Amino acid sequence: MAAYFIGSIKSHDEAWVADYMAAVPALIGRHGGEMVCRSHEFVRYEGEGAAPDYVVVIRFPSMEAIDAFMNDPDYAPHKDARIACATSDIFAIA
Repeated sequence: MAAYFIGSIKSHDEAWVADYMAAVPALIGRHGGEMVCRSHEFVRYEGEGAAPDYVVVIRFPSMEAIDAFMNDPDYAPHKDARIACATSDIFAIA
């Protein structure tokens, strides 16, 4: 059953973005993931608080594939850079 990775990102320092975008799509693919959407253009219908800079949705073949991606040692330095330079809310649903 497909599972979806949903990320809401608010960047404080864009220094991480270029390296992340150069390397991470291949890591997503390694785990069977496919980018569904990455956009800074969205409409808020409900809720309050600061809007994210962008939202990303990635389809994976399973929750286990998302877990494997998130714990991939090759992803770790990119994840650490994102965490250091952005506030992220990351969810997975199936």
